[in-house]
Amino acid sequence: MKLLELIGLPVFDIGTGKQISKVKDICITPEWEITHLQLVSRVRKQDMLVRWEDVTACGDDAVMIASGEAVQLKDSASLERAFLSGETALKGLPVITSEGSQLGWVADVYFQPNMGNQITGLEISDGLLADLLEGRRRIEGMSRLKWGTDVIVVEESGSASAQAN
Repeated sequence: MKLLELIGLPVFDIGTGKQISKVKDICITPEWEITHLQLVSRVRKQDMLVRWEDVTACGDDAVMIASGEAVQLKDSASLERAFLSGETALKGLPVITSEGSQLGWVADVYFQPNMGNQITGLEISDGLLADLLEGRRRIEGMSRLKWGTDVIVVEESGSASAQAN
């Protein structure tokens, strides 16, 4: 599953069937683990967050959480790294090899919702024309990637670092 598929999905309390909110963003650690879902909030300066452990299912049409009580209010200034927002947003960051060759920009992130919170790969765009002609590339092996403030660095190995979809 891709993270962009989660953005905008409604979030439901599995016990009551009540819609809590919609997914606004996903918080990710520098170790490539999902920690929270950020929800659309009605209060401007505070973000509504749900810990990944409280997510019971991520489907094509909705995200289910254990209880509405799992929603936390948090100061937006104290948020960690996220996929779409913040100073170190992952989407759109350039991806460069340790030898200095740019592979493209982060377009999306892959994960397996039924297998925990670990990010499994990045989808890389090299521009619209290249995406249409060659397809987007996918980078596996997250241990080779370092998420910096301004760039993702891919540690080169003897094999090809990215493959076309």
